[in-house]
Amino acid sequence: MMKVALHVDYDDGSGVDVDATAPDLIAFERNFDKPFTVFADSLRLEYLVWLAWHTLKRTSNTTLEFDPWVDTVAGIALGEAVDPVPLESQAPTGS
Repeated sequence: MMKVALHVDYDDGSGVDVDATAPDLIAFERNFDKPFTVFADSLRLEYLVWLAWHTLKRTSNTTLEFDPWVDTVAGIALGEAVDPVPLESQAPTGS
């Protein structure tokens, strides 16, 4: 699955990791009328911040609308989306 990993730093010193997934990327395309592949060609700060905000709003991690939420953000960075490695179903018994 396509993911865009972001890290948001807030003015109060806290931070949050955000994984924007298909619903967020589709919302991005609808909002900006651009394909999400625009990140590779002409990345704008507003795109990253909006994507992080939308993901947090969709997952009920903020109730703020976009502009008031932006006022709380100190910085944002692209992260690296990493799919977790599944654990073995049973531990080796040594026999």
